[in-house]
Amino acid sequence: MSSPSIQPEATAAAHQWLQSFHRLGDSLSPEEWVDTFYDPECTMQFLGQAPVHGHAAIISHFQRQFSRLDSMKHTIRHVDVTHDRIYQEATVTYIVKDDPEQRPIEAQGLAVFGKGAEERKITFFTVYLDLEPLRNRMKEVLG
Repeated sequence: MSSPSIQPEATAAAHQWLQSFHRLGDSLSPEEWVDTFYDPECTMQFLGQAPVHGHAAIISHFQRQFSRLDSMKHTIRHVDVTHDRIYQEATVTYIVKDDPEQRPIEAQGLAVFGKGAEERKITFFTVYLDLEPLRNRMKEVLG
């Protein structure tokens, strides 16, 4: 959890913020999560997908995704902080809704959060995560 670009205290604070961010996101309650952590004008983009802008569109995106999940769990692997960004390496573990095997699907990724050390809400969120294994399991289980 070290970073050559900013003081260790800021990196520790960012790590704590990320833990809160993921705890609420992993609850699969997009309305409260987005309202708490996303600026109303936030732009979010996942690898290979079109950008999504604003609370309503981001909530809608996550409602569709979360409706097909039993659970989601983020494990933070590494954090780097600059004056206006947080870079995070993480593993995300998903379980597809109604999966009779409850098979965990893991995805390793990198996320960039548009947020300074003192800010509470993100102005952009860019995620580099290969969701193909998750999509494949959803097709197997949900059709």
